[in-house]
Amino acid sequence: MKRETCKHKSTAGIRIIGGSLKRSKIEVLNRVGLRPTPNRVRETLFNWLMPFIPGASILDCFAGSGALGLEALSRGAFTCTFVEQDPQIAKHIESNIERFELHTHANLLANDVFEIPDEVVIHADIIFADPPFHYGISQKFLTWVKDKVHQDSRLVIECGKHETLNLEGFEIIKELKTGIDSLHLLRPIS
Repeated sequence: MKRETCKHKSTAGIRIIGGSLKRSKIEVLNRVGLRPTPNRVRETLFNWLMPFIPGASILDCFAGSGALGLEALSRGAFTCTFVEQDPQIAKHIESNIERFELHTHANLLANDVFEIPDEVVIHADIIFADPPFHYGISQKFLTWVKDKVHQDSRLVIECGKHETLNLEGFEIIKELKTGIDSLHLLRPIS
C-alpha cells in the first residue's frame, strides 16, 4: 500500500502480523509515495475482516508492498490478485510471492487498476484499494468499482484523513482515522 512518504531504506520492511506467515518480513522498496499500511492499522483491519477471509478471493488494488494481500493469504484467503502499475514494485511483489511459495494462490497484474478486466473485480470477495492520496483517485476508484462488485463483497478503501468521499452505493461497516489515513470498510447496497 502507498503512504504519503516512505522513510524505509531498501532493506527496511514490515512484518506480516498473523496467520501462517506471521512475523515474516516484507521488504519495502525505497520509492517516492510507497507507504505500507502500518501494523496497528492492518491489525485492526484484519480483526474486522477475520470472519470473511478464510477461503476468500482477494483483490489488492494499488498493491504497493503487497502487505494487505500477503496478510490475507497468510490468514487463509484462497487466492489474491495483486494489481500494481509500477513495474519495479510489481517485480518486488512477484519476488515475495515466490519467496513465500504462494504462486499457486497468488496472481500479479502489472497494470493500471482501471484497465483490469471486470471479471477480476466481479469474482473478488474482498477488495483492498489504497491509491495515491490527493489526486482524487480514491473517489474515481469508488465510482469505477461500485457497479462491478458483487453483493456479498467487502471493499476496504484508504484515503487521506481530510479527504471526503462520496460513498453512494455503499454501506459503511467500519471506519478508522489514524495519522494521515482514513480507512473505510464498505459493502455494496443492492
